[in-house]
Amino acid sequence: MDTSILSHFNKVSKTTKSNSYNCLCPSHEDRLASLSIKFADDGRVLMHCFAGCDIQSILGSVGLDLDDIVPKRIDLLKPIGKAYNPFAVLKSLKDEVLLVAIAGAELAQGKALEEGDRKRLMKAVRLIREGYEYAKR
Repeated sequence: MDTSILSHFNKVSKTTKSNSYNCLCPSHEDRLASLSIKFADDGRVLMHCFAGCDIQSILGSVGLDLDDIVPKRIDLLKPIGKAYNPFAVLKSLKDEVLLVAIAGAELAQGKALEEGDRKRLMKAVRLIREGYEYAKR
């Protein structure tokens, strides 16, 4: 945890909370320590002014910007493998599979499908195939 950023602020004091400090907010006339600074485990620096100052004003008042408090994370640039919930895909397809099974049973008994049922069966087949292709990504 790099706390060197604290040198930009006045009247810094450690709080009872882990990795947390209070100081004067440089963005407004502050007599009380209204700015809270917390160092997160992932390298981020979290700031909150209880008087309502925005982060850009706070940082700009001490010559800093967001790049100074947000860690450089190369892993954020890596492509995400599967950005979906596989269970959600299966859940959405379960009714389509049931429809295909019912249509198959009807056809096995020699019953002809009505035009609307045939179209719905073809839609189910298309949705199942799309689900498969989506899951391969």
